[in-house]
This record gives sequence, C-alpha cells and structure tokens, in this order.
Amino acid sequence: MTPADPPSPTSGADAASGPDPASGAASDSGADSASWSPPLWRVALYAAGCALVALVAAIGSLAARLEQLDGAGRLLLGVVAAGLGVLAVRDLLARPTLRVDPGGLDLVDGLRRRQLPWAAVLRVRAGTVTHNRRAVHLRTLEVETIDGPILLTRRQLGADPGPIAERIERIRLRSH
Repeated sequence: MTPADPPSPTSGADAASGPDPASGAASDSGADSASWSPPLWRVALYAAGCALVALVAAIGSLAARLEQLDGAGRLLLGVVAAGLGVLAVRDLLARPTLRVDPGGLDLVDGLRRRQLPWAAVLRVRAGTVTHNRRAVHLRTLEVETIDGPILLTRRQLGADPGPIAERIERIRLRSH
C-alpha cells in the first residue's frame, strides 16, 4: 500500500478516506483507516539543509569566506549535515509513521516498523512531555501496549496528536 502525499504543507495527515483540512486528521466519513506522516516539504527542507551545510563544510574556499570557520568548525558542520541527512532519510523511508485500520496499529517505533493488533493496545491518548529545567513542552501521542508505552511526537506524525488520539480511539472502539 502506497500512502498518499499530504494535501497541503500545513497538514501532515494522510488518510485512505481523505484528510479533513480543518483538524489535520483523517476524515471520519465511513472508512475505518487513516495514516499520518511528516509532510514531504519538511523532508525536502532537511535534505536541502544537509546539502548546503555539507557543501560549506567540504569546500575550503566557502569555509574561508566565513572567516571564523576553522577545522573544528568544519567538522561540526559535517556532523550537522549528517544529522539533517539522517532525519531526511528516516522521514522519507518510514512513511507512514502511523497507520490505523480495523485490524490494529502499524507504526514506526525507533528504526523498526511494528504491527500491533487491537488486543495488544491498552490505550491511546495525547499527552505532553515536560522538561521543567529547560521549559520544553513536547506534544506526544502515547500508545500504551501490553509490552510498554510507545511515544510518537508531533514532528513524527506531522499533525497535532490530540485529534489523532481521538480518531484512533473511535476506530479502536468500532473494531471491538
């Protein structure tokens, strides 16, 4: 099954039944399946950033024009370029990040894809992970399974986890 591309740069929702532009989640018109992925424009942005930073780090004359860039700075730029490249490749190859159908969930957990039947899913809810020292608030989709929790971030899903959690719970309840 090949996922559809996101309908617009502002919505990261992919759905077999068509996206609902108002909520960023899949529409509820009869179909019991939906999927979410980061938008392709973000993947392209990561790839372009990777290429630009790698170019500056690799070509000595460009680095010399920046005047403050020595060997260690070029090495640091190379590491940044590698990180952006890894993000681009992961987001491109791990599409869709989350797929829901009457049989259960299909999601990317780290670097592997997991298929979970509804019997293995205890609860799905949206939450916020907070780090008080740095005032970081990260919106997540929390999938509680019999094996332990799985967290998917807003960046991984390409949409707000709140409406996604509601949509998944509706599909899960209809499937039982």
